Amino acid sequence: MFFSTLLLTACGNDEEASGTKQEEAPAQAEETQTANEEVTTETEEKDAEEQPQGDNETLNPFIAEDSEGNVEILYTNKDPQYTHDMEGFKVSVDEYQLVKVTDVNEYSTIYFDDQVDGYVVTAKVTIENGTDKPMYYNNSHRIQLSNDLDYIPSDWKAFVPEDQQIFKIKKNKNDISLFEAGEKVTGLLTFKMTNEDFEKLKSVKPKYVIEGGVAENSDFSGSISGNSPSYDFIYNDEQAETTASQPQFYQDRLTSDNWADKKMIFEKSNINDSKKIGDVNVTVEGVQYTEVIPTEANKEMFSDFGDSGVAALTVKVKIDNGSTTPVSINNLGTILNVDDNRVRVLSQGMAEPRDPATIAAGETGEKLHVFLFRKDEFGLYKKFVMEFGPFYAENGEKAFKGRTAEFTLPR
Repeated sequence: MFFSTLLLTACGNDEEASGTKQEEAPAQAEETQTANEEVTTETEEKDAEEQPQGDNETLNPFIAEDSEGNVEILYTNKDPQYTHDMEGFKVSVDEYQLVKVTDVNEYSTIYFDDQVDGYVVTAKVTIENGTDKPMYYNNSHRIQLSNDLDYIPSDWKAFVPEDQQIFKIKKNKNDISLFEAGEKVTGLLTFKMTNEDFEKLKSVKPKYVIEGGVAENSDFSGSISGNSPSYDFIYNDEQAETTASQPQFYQDRLTSDNWADKKMIFEKSNINDSKKIGDVNVTVEGVQYTEVIPTEANKEMFSDFGDSGVAALTVKVKIDNGSTTPVSINNLGTILNVDDNRVRVLSQGMAEPRDPATIAAGETGEKLHVFLFRKDEFGLYKKFVMEFGPFYAENGEKAFKGRTAEFTLPR
């Protein structure tokens, strides 16, 4: 998968911009990620140094018991604020702890690539089915590394005592993924890391993702497929301080899938510029202009931009579907008109969140549009007008007579 400079036209101004005419890439995750460590203090002796309360308390003593290894607590996050609300079915991570395990028994080496040492993250997870019907959910979480295909999956059973295994302590014991209406259950999940995995944490910006997939049926058809925001996964105090000082970037896939790091150039929120397309109200809520620095594992994706660097414009749009039919938002024909048609830039569907794909009748949803530029050319541009739409119906035909809406964006 590669990004290209999707320029439709380039007129002959004094300051020229380069680009190749291409077809729009098929459209296909507001960085709301937070990782706040709640720290309180206790005094062990009258004049002793203050230590974070509870940091030395083991969240999951079963790791030492089951592995027969030595366990060292490296980091505890008492209040990660990782949540995912899927239309009333809520999943939250209440706490997690990272430990180093050494000299494990022979059986446990299977979790650490046949090594006797490794690392385990234990997450305390609460699932609450706040709906009025039984719901099916696989409760899969992941710690994402270099990109969306490189991650540590959660495990509901390994190093988890039976009385903390969510699928065994929930009400319905016959169907492993069924949660009864109104049910609330808390238990543990684990993530096993090899020494190599742990070292990799230091070279990427790891994310914690709660996967979607809640459905009313056991075959998961019509499921709520969207994942949670990609939260920063904090694993030491220094990283926590660095992360806390960073801007909150919109969760386009450049950010959510760890394709690139960003540096904020300019942002504006609370724009709230609304236009109507048929019975759909479209509101531009905010914009972020960023310098995009591809991560090491994903540099090839941006090779078309050359050595000058990459800049991005991410536009946050709220869509209120007041019509009587669903509207698709993953195949919009949105174009950015730059400097009165000096160039016309197609949105980068690959860099935009996949979900939601449609907005149901009477519902409201969010769309992030992403436009990419060569950084040297981006500095030449002065005026951006986004031509939003048209919408397409479920049958693939243009909806609302192909109407679009124009928004002059802050620059």
